[in-house]
Amino acid sequence: MLAQDIIEDCEKTLQDPSNARWSLAELLSWLNEGQRTIVKNKPNAYALTVDHSLVSGTYQTMPVDGIQLLDVIRNSDVAGGRVARQASREELDGVDPEWHTATSTQAITQYTYTAYDPLSFYVYPPNDGTGSVVLLYSAIPPEVDDPLDAISIPDFYRGPLVDYVLYRCFQKDAEDASNLQLAQSHFTQFMQGLALLAASEQINPPSMG
Repeated sequence: MLAQDIIEDCEKTLQDPSNARWSLAELLSWLNEGQRTIVKNKPNAYALTVDHSLVSGTYQTMPVDGIQLLDVIRNSDVAGGRVARQASREELDGVDPEWHTATSTQAITQYTYTAYDPLSFYVYPPNDGTGSVVLLYSAIPPEVDDPLDAISIPDFYRGPLVDYVLYRCFQKDAEDASNLQLAQSHFTQFMQGLALLAASEQINPPSMG
């Protein structure tokens, strides 16, 4: 799916194919904003799996484009490839109140994460600074600045993206009561579209084989 696909859908609804009222730059800006808003509401809309280097100690930070940690799958090959199990901080604290100062190693066995601090996580044992893990995380989608740029999130978000851009377009002219109503309508449709996709994922989870 290209940015152009979303923009053309919006231009048809707006009846503004020449971008006389809503410039191409505006539409692209709102399209980028829409992608980020979707990922904020549905973190799995743009998720990356990467080898992520660990620093010394227990406290680790996410990649610079990270929004939210989804999973620490395993140690990377350089650290032996062993799986890492998620644990609550309370569990780790209860077993060993001094786990933050335990002997450091290259490979980790457990990690802990809290939604209150979405850009960091802790590992156990403390890392010696030479380890790395296979990390799954929600990331900021790359921005598009040309209609021929590809959209990073999947094609089935096309409807919500169109609704988000139209919401921002009509919001621009919200001093007119009819445009304000249209803006609110498209934002409602945007949120309902995300809710339906989320519900579908709950009803039809990926097959386990």
